[in-house]
Amino acid sequence: MSRLGQVVAIKNLRNNRLRLEFAGARTYVAGMKRLLLFTSFLATVCLLETSPAMAKGPSLDARAIREDYRRLQSQLEDLLMAHNALKSELSKLRGEVQLLRAKTATKDTATATRDDLEGLAKSIREVDRKRVQDKDLILKEMKALLRSGSSGGRTTKTSPNSKKSFEHTVQKDETISAIITAYNADLKSQGAKKRITLKSVLDANPKLNPRTMRIGQTLFIPDPR
Repeated sequence: MSRLGQVVAIKNLRNNRLRLEFAGARTYVAGMKRLLLFTSFLATVCLLETSPAMAKGPSLDARAIREDYRRLQSQLEDLLMAHNALKSELSKLRGEVQLLRAKTATKDTATATRDDLEGLAKSIREVDRKRVQDKDLILKEMKALLRSGSSGGRTTKTSPNSKKSFEHTVQKDETISAIITAYNADLKSQGAKKRITLKSVLDANPKLNPRTMRIGQTLFIPDPR
C-alpha cells in the first residue's frame, strides 16, 4: 500500500473509533429521561396505594410514608439536576470530538494523537460510570419507598425493652429519616446485613410523631440484629 493510502486508512480508523466510543455516551440522555419518568410514575402509584389509609385517619404510618415520599421527591429533583449537568458535560464532549477531528485533519498522522483519543475515551467512560450510579441510586430509593408502602397498614407493636435497642437523644435539625440513615450506616460499617426501618422505630416508640420531635427527646432505636 502506498504512503498516501496508509495515511487515509489511519485517519478513517481513528474517526471510526471516535464514533463508536461517543455513541455509547450519547445514548445516556434518552435513557436517563426514561428512567426518571418511570421512577416518578412508580412513586405516584405508591402514594396512591396508601391514600385509602390516609383517608381513614392521619395515622403515624401514613404521615411517615408522606415524609418518605417528599424526601424521595426531593432526591429525584437532585438527580434531575445531576442529569442536566451530565447533559452539559456530554455537549462539551461533543465539542471536543469535533475539535479533535479538525486537529487530525490538519496535522500529520505521524504525530501523537493517541493521547487525545485516550483522553476522550476516559471522559466518556466517566460519564457512563456516573450514569450507572444515578440509576442504582434511583432504584434503591424506589425499593425503600415501596417497602414502606407495603408495610404501612400493619399495626404490630413491640415494647422498647422486648429486645436490644439504642437510646438516641434528638439533636437540633434532626429528622427521623436522618436518624435512621445514620444508624444504618453505622450497622453497615460493622458488617450487619439487617437494617433499621421507619416502621420498627415507630413501633418501638408508640407515642412518637416524626413531625413534632423536639430537641432532647429520647428515642428507642431497635437493633435489627
